[in-house]
Amino acid sequence: MKKNFALTIIQKRWVILCLFIMLCLFGYYSFKQLSIEAYPDIADVTSQVVTQVPGLAAEEVEQQITIPLERALNGIPGLHVMRSKSTFGLSMITLVFQDGIEDYWSRQRVQERLNEVDLPYGAVPGLDPLTSPVGEIYRYLIESNNHSLQEITDLQNWVIIPRIKEISGVADVTNFGGITKQFQIEIDPLKLEQYNLSLAQITDAVNNNNANVGGSVINRGDLGYVVRGIGLIENIEDLGHIVVSSHNGVPIYLSDIGLVRYGNLERKGTFGYSDRARNYSESIEGIVLLLKHENPSRVLAEINEAVDELNNKLLPEGVNIHAFLDRSTLVDTTLNTVSKTLLEGMALVIIVLIIFLGNWRGALLVSITIPTSLLIAFILMRFTNIPANLLSLGAIDFGIIVDGAIVMLETILKKREDHPTEYLQEQSIAKRVKEVGKPIIFSTIVIIIAYLPLFAFERVERKLFTPMAFTMSYAMFGALLVALLLIPGLAFAIYRKPKKLYQNKWLDILKEKYTNTIDFILSKPLSILIPSLLILVAGIGLSFLVGKDFLPTLDEGSIWLQVNLPPGISVEKSRELSDTLRARTMKYDEVTYIAVQAGRNDDGTDPFTPSHYEVSIGIKPYNEWPKGK
Repeated sequence: MKKNFALTIIQKRWVILCLFIMLCLFGYYSFKQLSIEAYPDIADVTSQVVTQVPGLAAEEVEQQITIPLERALNGIPGLHVMRSKSTFGLSMITLVFQDGIEDYWSRQRVQERLNEVDLPYGAVPGLDPLTSPVGEIYRYLIESNNHSLQEITDLQNWVIIPRIKEISGVADVTNFGGITKQFQIEIDPLKLEQYNLSLAQITDAVNNNNANVGGSVINRGDLGYVVRGIGLIENIEDLGHIVVSSHNGVPIYLSDIGLVRYGNLERKGTFGYSDRARNYSESIEGIVLLLKHENPSRVLAEINEAVDELNNKLLPEGVNIHAFLDRSTLVDTTLNTVSKTLLEGMALVIIVLIIFLGNWRGALLVSITIPTSLLIAFILMRFTNIPANLLSLGAIDFGIIVDGAIVMLETILKKREDHPTEYLQEQSIAKRVKEVGKPIIFSTIVIIIAYLPLFAFERVERKLFTPMAFTMSYAMFGALLVALLLIPGLAFAIYRKPKKLYQNKWLDILKEKYTNTIDFILSKPLSILIPSLLILVAGIGLSFLVGKDFLPTLDEGSIWLQVNLPPGISVEKSRELSDTLRARTMKYDEVTYIAVQAGRNDDGTDPFTPSHYEVSIGIKPYNEWPKGK
């Protein structure tokens, strides 16, 4: 650092202070724009090909659907691994791509290959929504005392889901436990024989009479009239009035040869829910999936606004959306945890600085390094798309961050202590700033370089730890700017006038003892080298006995269960066992709610059967539990 530059920093101290204030304001704005998550998304770049063939056995699905698709998808650029699963009526192929492959690019390559495949039974393969395993950010159920389950399903499909999918950042909304309305025709075989008809004729008649068609324009005088044919089926009566054939000039309607009625698609799963105020043996669940790389905090805020609008304006009276899992609760808890840690760390640093510096003004001056460096880090995180989460923010070491500022302040305080009755001169302070500037820069670079090995990780480890390395490096860079540009000018302004500083007597005693200890060690180096070596060897040996975890336990305040029942169980029996499971679980006072998904979702893209449960259990905060539990 040149002396002229250091002198300019001191002379323009108020200008620099204004620049840092503006930088902090921009840092706060950047923090509000950051993608805030509870934990990092460590999922690989993955695409899933889903093909439904209703009624086809698993063996035929494997041979005629899955294998042809696998052959077509083999050799896609960037493919890391491919695995598949074939079940009754469903084929699922999961493609995992190498690190660095872009999501939309990989999905485009997959879609190009799928377009070249011609499958039997009219099967059409499709891609799953672009989300991740941590993308389920909102779960809700629809409750009503005056609407049937089928009516609620219609509201879910035609009102609720379209409104939520209007939100930018929502990949999809999955429906679970509903009853999908179906127009059903029960044909009487005797009527077919009586009128000499076949099923093919009936199918063709229904297809040909279920459409609106466009004509042309008829001019009448000065006006032109658009001609259109209206034949789209809207209700049961329209379906029953379709003419299938004629007999002796008399039309034969569809209602003449069978029973036309409302029914529902075969149910693939059920959803049950219980809490302290509700108990639904059957209900409808909605699962909102977050689009990958989107900001969950922003999306969740808009989802809650949409739910409020649906409850207060769009849904009919007596129908209400009840959210039982909201990721924003976990995000808020994470922010509170990080904020609490940051505040405690700042307070501890200030206390230590006051004790050792013996000057509260100097301690406060150094402590501004912490929030300022964090705000600068937020700016860099925003421009480099690094999300804020518990691991990245919780790894910031305040002791390391304030090191440079302490060294810079200490050198100015030393000048003040040496000349307590004189005014400090800008040139002399600039000389001291120049002397310690280079060591501060060098030490900061060394600390940042220590994080470089984290960037050599791959796949899961890379996604997990590199955000932490980036965040810490950005904070160290911000702390370096504060130590070199802000602290010298402010310290000069505070300590420029003559003043005798507080002399910490007990610290002087510690210094004297430390000096004596160093002199003894230098005279007899083996007295410290041998114990240090023994401690090193013991530490290496004990490291093999210490328990090791890839990650610390993250307690989200809920329990997720997977329950397997005997294979082949029916949907109705599965629902009965779900009632029993929920009733027995709610006997425990610590449980707040239990939601049970049995089988597949309504669109049939889950590989599960009614013998498989996915159970979400909410529990009270531990401080509300009875003592001893």
